[in-house]
Amino acid sequence: MKVRMQKKTGKKKSAQLIYKPYLKGRWASTLATRRGGRVAVYLLMSVFVFFFLGQMMALEITWLRMLINLAVLGMLALLFFSDGARAGEGDTAFAEIALTRQQEGRVIPDKDLDRCFHPVKGFFTALVGVSPFVLLCLIYAPMARPAVYTLGALPGWLEPYLKRSDIGLALAYYQQHTPFVLADALRLIVRLMVFPFVNLVGADNPAGILWVERFSPLLVMAAPMAYGLGYRRGERLRAMVHGGIALGKRRKRRQDARAKQAVRQPKQLL
Repeated sequence: MKVRMQKKTGKKKSAQLIYKPYLKGRWASTLATRRGGRVAVYLLMSVFVFFFLGQMMALEITWLRMLINLAVLGMLALLFFSDGARAGEGDTAFAEIALTRQQEGRVIPDKDLDRCFHPVKGFFTALVGVSPFVLLCLIYAPMARPAVYTLGALPGWLEPYLKRSDIGLALAYYQQHTPFVLADALRLIVRLMVFPFVNLVGADNPAGILWVERFSPLLVMAAPMAYGLGYRRGERLRAMVHGGIALGKRRKRRQDARAKQAVRQPKQLL
């Protein structure tokens, strides 16, 4: 068992981190894969939020737009981090119990070993959850092209002029329609998945948006990887719990000692 002291500023006493031994589990397991579904759900929720609130995030004021979108990315990463930390702390606690059972001579089933803490398990879970989104980005990234202006429909009052030989051909050019292809559908989905990054470069920056689309397989993983970082912190959170329990016991012993001393003191005065 490792004991570390965590210093704090001010007059408060330093907190104690007590790391108890645990049984290390598997970094890849069915349980970790199932947890990846939770990561995928969070990403899907973010896509829906970006779809409905995207206009509020695409402001014309550059500094305010960047501030809002960085805050959105930070909150999304914090969501993944906190969820990973919760799972990591729970797995560490379970791994401590599993080690105790193993030391007692019991056989640890595979499902219990899958539940035990492993430092890399959180990153595996995050990769499983984000893999469908990365796959879509990988398909679209080679198709990405700079955004170009497309012609719109002519107003109704210009239709009689289409029959005129002198200007009809020129006006017909404006009625050309570009078919909606797979790349267009993927562009819409990918941009929603990395919408904060699109806003950071700005809608009036075609070259910047092109680079965002090309690097979308990496950008879409930015926030979910915080799950793995949070999961690794689960070991420390568990040590803080043990430190808090130990601190509570020490305080209880001091209070009992003071109470006994207060009972004996009147007798000594007599």
